[in-house]
Amino acid sequence: MSTRTSTTRRIVTHTGALSRVDAETVARAPRYRLDVHSPSRRCSVLRAKGDLDMTARAEFASTLGDLAHSGDHVVVDLSEVTFMYSEVASMLADAVHIRPGRFHVVAPTRQVRMLLDILAPGLDVTADAAPCDAGTASAA
Repeated sequence: MSTRTSTTRRIVTHTGALSRVDAETVARAPRYRLDVHSPSRRCSVLRAKGDLDMTARAEFASTLGDLAHSGDHVVVDLSEVTFMYSEVASMLADAVHIRPGRFHVVAPTRQVRMLLDILAPGLDVTADAAPCDAGTASAA
């Protein structure tokens, strides 16, 4: 018996504390969020928000690596990413080689799309924000 349940496996948030900190601390505070959501047993969605800069690089790499080796169809939603460091874009390109045909990047902002077009021209990028249903159907 197979039931579809929606689960969130991991949430990572780095917003920096804004109470009782000086301006220098606020300026250096990382501002990103990584949410991993599994809407079905065969699909995982990584939603990234904010600035995927150098401070996000290690956590993004770890999360992306875990998902790439999970056996799931992997969707990376970049619709709320305001900035992307070039190494993060390269990690996405590398992940495609680990999981060909089962790894998709969706809804990047204009700035992020331009970076991906330059650094990862073969990356499967779509404007559709919800390819999980299509991906799970093809994986079945």
